[in-house]
Amino acid sequence: MSELACKLENGQCGLSAIGRSVLMIMTLWFASIVAMAVTGVFSYSAGQRPVAILLAFSLPGILFLVAYRLLPAFRQWVLALDRRRLILLHSWRMIGMGFIFLYFQDRLPALFAFPAGLGDAMTAVGAVFIGIALYEGNQAVTRRRIFLWNSFGLLDFFVAVSLGVLTRTGEVLYTVGQPSSDIMGSFPQAVVPGFFVPFYIITHLIIFLQLRANRED
Repeated sequence: MSELACKLENGQCGLSAIGRSVLMIMTLWFASIVAMAVTGVFSYSAGQRPVAILLAFSLPGILFLVAYRLLPAFRQWVLALDRRRLILLHSWRMIGMGFIFLYFQDRLPALFAFPAGLGDAMTAVGAVFIGIALYEGNQAVTRRRIFLWNSFGLLDFFVAVSLGVLTRTGEVLYTVGQPSSDIMGSFPQAVVPGFFVPFYIITHLIIFLQLRANRED
């Protein structure tokens, strides 16, 4: 994780004071989510609302925006992050195809697995092409194209999480006799919506903020 933080901070190692603080917070955040997933905090019985997982999904992005708004030094650090690396980071979302693999193992419903898996894969492919093109200085990668890719990648998360909640046992999109999305509340799957999804949401927010700042310059 320290190598990742270094790369995002324009490849400057060692990290700045803000970079070290962000790295420490990310480490504690990840460890906390893993601990909660292992102890079953994100597991719910049929009919119960998955409050913990929804808070884990939504709160980090809110706290990030509050910090961005209130802390000028942090805002400057965020805007200086290498956008190319932020975009290429999303190439890892190809791992989301694992949801489709779990569908074929009768462990996830198609209504959740295919939109989540294919949405992640499409975002990952777009990230590779846009990221490489930015490194090569390709003028075809316009601000609008980055905005559209970023919007799609962010929307994919909200669609996937919504479908994940609604296909749990007893929920409105659950089909009796078919797999539910209940395993997304257990370890290790719960780490995905609990940590990785909000982490990637924050990178989407950073890209939006950078695009906005560049427009205002």
